[in-house]
Amino acid sequence: MIKDIQLAIADIDGTLTRDDGTLSEFTMDVLRRIHERGILLGLATGREYNQAMEERTARWGFADPGFDMVIGLNGGQIWDRKTQYLKSFNLLEPEVIREIVEMMEPLNLNPFLYRNGKQFARRMDESTRASGLRNHQEVVIADDISLMWQGPTPKIMFRVPEEQMPEVEAWADAHPSDQWQSFKTQTTMLEFCDPSINKGFALKQYCEYTGIPLSSVMAFGDMTNDNQLLEAAGWGVCLKNGADDTKACADDVTEYTNNEDGLAHYLLKHVLKEEE
Repeated sequence: MIKDIQLAIADIDGTLTRDDGTLSEFTMDVLRRIHERGILLGLATGREYNQAMEERTARWGFADPGFDMVIGLNGGQIWDRKTQYLKSFNLLEPEVIREIVEMMEPLNLNPFLYRNGKQFARRMDESTRASGLRNHQEVVIADDISLMWQGPTPKIMFRVPEEQMPEVEAWADAHPSDQWQSFKTQTTMLEFCDPSINKGFALKQYCEYTGIPLSSVMAFGDMTNDNQLLEAAGWGVCLKNGADDTKACADDVTEYTNNEDGLAHYLLKHVLKEEE
């Protein structure tokens, strides 16, 4: 266990928040008390850092001072509140996006990606419409599929019915490339990005920029895209509801799930050192 924690960083979905996307008052109280101890608070997410994310965290009750840093786009982006430093890494080039879309085409999924503040999708469906509303983004339907690769992007994603995910993962694994990597970020989401990008890579970049030792970072996650984050941090914790491979990467596993405020209970017991 880390004795001198300088940064506590967490994945959002399935880790920090409950399944409905909310934070309980208990979790918010614990996070505020952690921050009062002088420990920085960070997010590590597949989402892009933008105004919509600021608004979302403000709705949680963290408008002032807000989270201190964000790893966005599964490691393709880092942002620091104190210096307003924002940097993106290794975008997928248009030709690579085209190859991924065409390689996945036989599975009849609906690819989507973010570019210039908009969401581009192959077709409109309920999930795409809900995502646009949730993220306050215009959705552009690519009737001409080449619109998907008219410029670089950090990642391209595919929503997948949960029962179809093993087939989709196997298909992606059977079509490897040195131009991309694929990984499951939710039980219903497969993402592709540059092979050098992951949350652990971005954490190392952030710590190099700020001078915070990796050994002073406590990280929380629940899915495969969090594995490198937990491995890079001085102490990596997987939520009880997490994937088996992520638990195997972690130094510890919480006693409670995300829906039971597992992260907050862990911080209360092991960082604030309080009995419940």
